[in-house]
Amino acid sequence: MAEFTSNPVGKDVPRVDAYEKITGAATFVDDMQFGPGLYYGRLVRSPHAHALIKKVDISKALEVPGVKAVVTGEDVPARIGLYLVDRPVFARDRVRYVGDPVAGVIAISEDIAEEAAQLVVVEYEELPAVFDPVEAAQPDAPLLHPDLGEYEVANFIFPEPGTNISEHFKLRKGNVESAWSRCAAIVEDTFRLPHIQHVPLEPHVAVALWEPSGQVTLWTSSQSPFAQRDLIAKSLNIPHGNLRVVSPYVGGGFGGKAGVSMEVYAVAMARAVKGHAVKLRMTREEEFIGTTVRQVLVAHTKIGCDAEGNLLAMETEYYFGGGAYNDYGVNIARAGGYSCTGPYGIPNVKGDSYCVYTNMP
Repeated sequence: MAEFTSNPVGKDVPRVDAYEKITGAATFVDDMQFGPGLYYGRLVRSPHAHALIKKVDISKALEVPGVKAVVTGEDVPARIGLYLVDRPVFARDRVRYVGDPVAGVIAISEDIAEEAAQLVVVEYEELPAVFDPVEAAQPDAPLLHPDLGEYEVANFIFPEPGTNISEHFKLRKGNVESAWSRCAAIVEDTFRLPHIQHVPLEPHVAVALWEPSGQVTLWTSSQSPFAQRDLIAKSLNIPHGNLRVVSPYVGGGFGGKAGVSMEVYAVAMARAVKGHAVKLRMTREEEFIGTTVRQVLVAHTKIGCDAEGNLLAMETEYYFGGGAYNDYGVNIARAGGYSCTGPYGIPNVKGDSYCVYTNMP
């Protein structure tokens, strides 16, 4: 039994989870047993970065022995999102990145579900794609979300309908233009950060059970189970008290398991086979193409100081490449914008921080 103390400074205090982890007794979602009635899910993903969906034919997939159901956007005409509700549960009118889920197959084994997923026929009409956030912010860029102006959005997020800009945060302080002539030194440059995948040791995995009574339970490797309950309940029209989210040990997350990524698919598929739990497990490849990644950033900064090194002025533009859906990323751009001066007191500041749709995860 671990010895607990209210004064841990300077003491060797064991982690409360150490014994279970070092002995292999810790239970992760993939370790949980659900009996012979467990079904398995696989997602049908877009091979195109940007395309209209003309037709989805699931007939051949349904003929595969062992397949229990196939779910498409026609079955789940809902969107989901935290700060900006911009992501369809399953793509309906168009796909916006390679890997965008179009359908979900439920079967008695993972292999059968994968076989049937290959038989779902989707007719696409390819559209021009854009991958760089600066290019995507231009007026003539291919438009990813023509309905941006109709999306539900938090009152502190400011999208610009008719463009790919999902958030524009402005910071103004003093008079930047008049300050440059008083600067003894000015530095100006552009910096780029690429997409970064979180690469948890444990891939995303979720098991959902939709009981005939209407009670729903989701077991998932999650950093934010309460946010997932709120968002999924709202999206799928589940009474809040009917949805329970259970998060056992998490095998790494680093931000990639915050919010909602693939968990809503497991719940949507479980609704099609009520009374049977449905397990959805991402492959390592899917971790890279179908889950949350850290955003691209292009930052242009100009900063000036006087002869004593005191900062006088800063002008900064941030372009965050939020990918195809910016429901979480808009707040990252907002936070980057209001903290663009870092810990420094600069009397003259002009900051513009954009979150921009691109045809990326």
